[in-house]
Amino acid sequence: MKTCHADRAARVHATALALLRCRWRAGLAALALLSVAVQLPAGAAPRQVEAFDAGAWPALQAGLKQPAVVVFSTTDCAHCPAVLAQLHQHIGRRRAALIAVVMDSVPGQDDAALKADAHYRHADRLFAFDGQAPALRHAVDPRWRGVTPYVVFLTPGSPPKAVTGPPSADHVEAWLRAPTRDPR
Repeated sequence: MKTCHADRAARVHATALALLRCRWRAGLAALALLSVAVQLPAGAAPRQVEAFDAGAWPALQAGLKQPAVVVFSTTDCAHCPAVLAQLHQHIGRRRAALIAVVMDSVPGQDDAALKADAHYRHADRLFAFDGQAPALRHAVDPRWRGVTPYVVFLTPGSPPKAVTGPPSADHVEAWLRAPTRDPR
């Protein structure tokens, strides 16, 4: 009799576990769908993840035709998403580019996830570090030690201006009002 009772208890336990697993999977599926829906970009997201290699920074500055703000970020940066959103709001419809550079990802490693990430949806261009991070940071600014967000304001014909951490609204407005000089 004890074996019959033990078998029945084991079957009930197994059935209860199977039911919990099924509900857990359904809950996970619902959460996954919800998170995808929340992360869908409202506007045009970057089409590709470009390599930010040793030649990218000089090329970016040399090819500058309009003001641009470059936000150096990491995938785990707590302040970076808010900074990108703030800059997107300030820039609005003005002729300025918003560029995101992800320092802890490599081009080709997980491009689909980076392009789909809600944090980068407002960026006009999306780069990922491709090379030795200390050397790439040094090429941008020898004094920069890798703290993010690191925001660099670029204006054609003017030297870059960098801010560590979230820039103030006054700083952004001053940059947007600055005259654009012809770099030639």
